[in-house]
Amino acid sequence: MWAILPNIQRRAGAYEQRHPLFLLAMAAASAVGVAAWNVPFGFVFAGFCGLLGAVLNGWRLGAAWLLCSALAVTVWQWRTQVCMEAERDLLMRPPGLVTGVLLKDAKGQANRWTAVVEVASGEIVRWQGRGDELPVAGSRVSASGAFTPLPKARNPGEFDPATWLKNQGIAANFDASWVHGDVVTSPLARLGADFRSGFREAVTAGLDENAEAAMVIRAVVIGEQPFDADALITAFRSSGTLHAFSVSGLHVAMVGSIAWLVLRSLGVPRRWAVAILLPFIFGYSWLSGNSQPALRSAWMAAVFLGAFVFRRRPDLLNALGAVLLVATLWDGRLLFQPGVQLSYGVVAAIAIGSSWATRTFAWMAKPELYLPMTQMNRRQRAWLWLRKHLAKSLGVSLAAGIGSAPLTAFHFGMITPISVIAGIFLVPWVFVLLSAALISAAFYPWLPDASQWINRGNAYVAKACVLTAQGFAAVPGGHLQLRQPSQPFLLVYDLEHGAGASCFYGGKTGAVLFDCGDAFQFKGLIVPSLRDLGIFPDSVIVSHPDGDHLGGGASVWETFPVKQALLPVLQSRSATFRSWVKDAPKAGVKVRFVENARSLSMPDGARLEILHVPESRNQDTLADERVAIYRLHWRGWKILFTSDAGMKAESLMLASGQDLAADLIIAGRNRSDLSLSDLFLDAVRPQVIIASHSDFPISEKLKPENVAYWRSRGIQVMHQGETGGVSVYIDAAGALRLEGFVDHSQITLSPMAR
Repeated sequence: MWAILPNIQRRAGAYEQRHPLFLLAMAAASAVGVAAWNVPFGFVFAGFCGLLGAVLNGWRLGAAWLLCSALAVTVWQWRTQVCMEAERDLLMRPPGLVTGVLLKDAKGQANRWTAVVEVASGEIVRWQGRGDELPVAGSRVSASGAFTPLPKARNPGEFDPATWLKNQGIAANFDASWVHGDVVTSPLARLGADFRSGFREAVTAGLDENAEAAMVIRAVVIGEQPFDADALITAFRSSGTLHAFSVSGLHVAMVGSIAWLVLRSLGVPRRWAVAILLPFIFGYSWLSGNSQPALRSAWMAAVFLGAFVFRRRPDLLNALGAVLLVATLWDGRLLFQPGVQLSYGVVAAIAIGSSWATRTFAWMAKPELYLPMTQMNRRQRAWLWLRKHLAKSLGVSLAAGIGSAPLTAFHFGMITPISVIAGIFLVPWVFVLLSAALISAAFYPWLPDASQWINRGNAYVAKACVLTAQGFAAVPGGHLQLRQPSQPFLLVYDLEHGAGASCFYGGKTGAVLFDCGDAFQFKGLIVPSLRDLGIFPDSVIVSHPDGDHLGGGASVWETFPVKQALLPVLQSRSATFRSWVKDAPKAGVKVRFVENARSLSMPDGARLEILHVPESRNQDTLADERVAIYRLHWRGWKILFTSDAGMKAESLMLASGQDLAADLIIAGRNRSDLSLSDLFLDAVRPQVIIASHSDFPISEKLKPENVAYWRSRGIQVMHQGETGGVSVYIDAAGALRLEGFVDHSQITLSPMAR
């Protein structure tokens, strides 16, 4: 064993000499990763890096590795501490007038927007504002409001915005969304905003603003993600080509390639071409919103191409290492963002593994035996050229797929083997789409008709991108969901503004959504949560025709494989509910109504009983007075869904004389009536109530006196303002177990107590 150590040392030292910046960056980044687990261990690891560097190539290398690793850990710790202190100081400030400068263009609409703002005292906050215009980067804003903590995840599987924002250096939230603030935009900032707006308009001029083709072009060219096109995004995600659906390193590389081809055709020398190319690349990054992947790729391109200027041999790993090292030394918190890890990880995988992966497909690029190139005809040479490029592309795609698989599995619970092939077909379409969009943007100020003609042709290219992604997404086994709970459970979501949703997961037997929240929370919270958990409901049960429970209608069956839906009434004034009645069947969803069904079979052998059928045709009645009430029979336990029902519905059920007993009540708020009356609770005899809560509107607040009264009756209460989402399980002993996501509270009901 000791005999081979010198050989290992020699090989490692030679590798370090070829890629010194990459290994130095990896040492610093690894030290920060260890420090995030334990700060003292981070410094110990930095010492280990110094020792390893000295063993590989002498004390100078060891000193460099030690210094950079220790410095990276120190800066990370300092920035983390500063952010924590800034958060504490901001949250202690009383409400009042605050001013700041936008660091990025605001997102949203003029009546309510969010933006990253550096306030006058120097802290960076997420500003929630309101005004007559949508402010842009560089605008100065002022408004009266209050600092609040960054929003945290309140449900299982929900994206954690607080952690994500803190890793960007954002200390707190400033809520000024209820008053009109002042926005002052300098001429320079306005000019920049006009350029970006003009570029956006140019690439889709002549197309319907909301057409699918226009959404695809804007997503690919400027990274604008369509809010109401989850089915479209799902196709790219499932085919492993989602990176093509937003501005990333791929797009920056393509823009650089397009500009390089143009300059080369004009005969521009390489060194001069690089000087022209870099401003072009950074300009595209700025026009597309300066997204972090685009900026990282632009700087990487600058380092890589800069080698030509200084007559050095370019090295992709060194270029990656230079950018990674600077990012780590500047702010190591960036390393904990999934997008950063994926972008750096994929580039490293391509640089390290593409040569090996290409050898896997070398058989495709071999010329015919005993046939020299000089003896080949045009068709044979073209066929050989095509095979060589295909082998190279497959090698790069395989290396990228293998490199990204562990990260996508860890962060998203999915691997996409089909991406190795899908990228080969989709990337050329993206290249054509991006080229056409840039040409259209160049023509638009001078020849708008020609620009529109190009865009209409580009719409067909966008459609080809979509069909390609959909085709590969549909390949059996092309994408594999790794996260999927093995144990059946009921998840009661904690939503804002009185919206309601629950999901009953029965394992391999399917999943059912009880209400879907409102359109915004369905898209932004419920879908990501269920996708992260690996749950894809095939059935929907609606309690009443209220927009806060319908999920936006079509977006539900476009996102999940919904095959059937149970609706509470036949008619409603709600346009979203009418979409459930009329449009869902056209999409293949079998729609049933509660007045025609007394009970339904559910996953995991459970049964749903319909206890109350509301007035079905009177559209003038308030939605909260048209609530269908369901009781779930699950392994001997009874769970009652009262949703937003009031005393009128409770009285009708009591008058019917039917058995209403249940172990658990899942209750919302009726905005115009009381609920859970004494007589109703006497009839139900619940052991636990899961009660929804929202600070706004006031009618959705759970009153402390109600909670105190229920507890005085011996009923345990899960207050969702405190617990967040609640998960309900039945354990191996048959006990009903409830767990709060936010406060980790637990309630266990013994089967002997039934």
